[in-house]
Amino acid sequence: MWSDLSDFAKTAERAYRRDVWTTQPEYVEVWLEKDALSGIFEDVLSKYGVTLNVGRGFDGWDSIHNAGDRYRENGGVTILYFGDFDPSGEDMVRSLRERIGEYIEITDDPFDFSGDVNVEIVKCALTMSDIKRYQLPPDFAKKTDTRAAKFIARHGDVSVELDALPADVLRNRLITEVESRMDLKALAQVSAQEASERERLVKLLSAA
Repeated sequence: MWSDLSDFAKTAERAYRRDVWTTQPEYVEVWLEKDALSGIFEDVLSKYGVTLNVGRGFDGWDSIHNAGDRYRENGGVTILYFGDFDPSGEDMVRSLRERIGEYIEITDDPFDFSGDVNVEIVKCALTMSDIKRYQLPPDFAKKTDTRAAKFIARHGDVSVELDALPADVLRNRLITEVESRMDLKALAQVSAQEASERERLVKLLSAA
């Protein structure tokens, strides 16, 4: 509840956002395995208008259905995935593509990955390169994970959580990956228009 229109105007000002994707070359989302890191990601992504999906390994991602609808609406998506370097984390790209595909296949409007709707899933971190470059302390892979044998055969008996990557490195990686896929000039124009419209909105509501 609000005390008056002026109080409501402040809420409206904070809530108002323009859709940045109508002027962008592609639609981008970030999927994050670690809920504990969501604060860092939200702070970075806010100004870009990028949706953040936070899951918890293979038991998460309960928003797959809504995600599929967004991807159809936007004509495709590039998903930037950030997760642990372990059997489950390395298999998540395949798992995500499979689950999104299964959901879309049962709709009246099939989600054809080879057709008009393009879905690209990129694991941005954590990688073996990160582990070596930043000398991250490894742990052993969980042998109870059904994907462990294949993972160990390919990468060795090593497991490192995304949290081990220094926060500044993770933040810069996120910024670089997002900005490399966006038209920053178009984003700035939309942001300027949004700021102007937000100011007008506050004046209109406050004067009522």
